[in-house]
Amino acid sequence: MGRYGEGEILSGPERVARELYYELKSKNEKVVFIEYFFSGYSNSTVFKKIFGKETLNNNVKRLGIIPLIFFLREKFDVLHIVNLQRFILAIIPLKFLGSKIVTTFHGLIKNEIPQKNYFKKKYFLDILLEKLLVKKTELLIFPSTLLLKQFQKNYHLSEKKYKIIPNGVSKSFLENERQFPAIEKSLKLVFYNGLDQSINRGLQDLLFLLEKVKYDIELFIIGEQEILNHSSKIKMIYQAPISHNELKTFLKEKHFVIKSVIFDSFSVFVLECMSLGLIPLISENVGIKDLIEHKVNGFVYDSKSNDELAELINEIAEGKYNLSTISANANETSRKLDWQIITGEYISAYSSIL
Repeated sequence: MGRYGEGEILSGPERVARELYYELKSKNEKVVFIEYFFSGYSNSTVFKKIFGKETLNNNVKRLGIIPLIFFLREKFDVLHIVNLQRFILAIIPLKFLGSKIVTTFHGLIKNEIPQKNYFKKKYFLDILLEKLLVKKTELLIFPSTLLLKQFQKNYHLSEKKYKIIPNGVSKSFLENERQFPAIEKSLKLVFYNGLDQSINRGLQDLLFLLEKVKYDIELFIIGEQEILNHSSKIKMIYQAPISHNELKTFLKEKHFVIKSVIFDSFSVFVLECMSLGLIPLISENVGIKDLIEHKVNGFVYDSKSNDELAELINEIAEGKYNLSTISANANETSRKLDWQIITGEYISAYSSIL
C-alpha cells in the first residue's frame, strides 16, 4: 500500500514500491497493490477520492476512501505500507481487523518538510501519520542505519520492532555492463535534484565545495533547475527527469555520481548509477554509505570539511586512484542488491511477525 505512481518517471519511494510489488508477484506471492486517486493523477477528482474504484492492467487497485475501507475488511496476513501517504490515516483505525502492519520508512518527515506553508500544506498530517505508524506497526523497515539512528533520536523503538533492509536495484540496470570511460578534458559528475523542490537536496552547498577543484568539471543535474551562485569553472548541464531506459543511455559516458552534504536516507539513484559503473562521491550523511568502502568501491567525504571533497577530486584527476577497479567494485556491490535478493529479505521479515 502506498503510491504506485503514473508513467515511468518516478520518485525513489515509488520506484521501491513498484520493484518490490513486481518481484513479489514473480515469486507467486498472493499480493495486491493498493493506492489512491492522488491529486495530480490524470483521472483524479473529488468524487473519485471518496468513491472511486478501478483496477489497472497490472492488478494495481486505485481506490477512494470508502471502497478502500470496505476492501480492507477482507482478511490480509500482512498490510505493508511501502511509502507513506496521507490517505493511510483513514485506515489506521482498522488495525483491529487483524492484519499485521509492516511500514517501510524512506525518511524522517519532520526533517524533510519545509517550514514554509506548514499549515497551508497540512504538513502536520504527515507528522501525525508518521507518529501513528511508529506506534501501531508490528515491524518498521529502514533502508539504512543512518535513518534508523534518526528515528531512534526521535522515537522510542524496541529492538524487536525494526529491521534494516536496503533498497534494491532494477534488473534492467544490472543487465548493462561497461568499461569506465577515460577522463579526457573534464570530470563528468551527475547530481540528482529531484522531481520538484519540496526537498532541498543541497545543490548550492555542493557547488560551494566544488569551487576549489583545480580541474574542469561538467556537472550534469537531473531534475529541477535552480537559480544558483557558482564558479564559472563548473559547467552545469540540466537534464529534465527521464525514464529508466533514457537514464541508462544518459549515464553512459559519465564518471561519477555525487551527493551533497544534505541528509539522504539511502538514494536509489546512487545505487542505479553504481550498477552502471559510475563511482559514488558521497558524504557520511547519505545512508548508502553502509555499502561503500572509501577508496574501494567509492569515496566518502567529510561533510564538515570545506576542503576535503575538492582535495579528493583533485587527487582523482591527478590519477592517484585506479578508477577502473573502483568502478568495477561499485558495480559488484550493486549486484548484491538485486531486487530478487532484497525481496527475499522482505518475505523473511513478513514471516517473522506471522
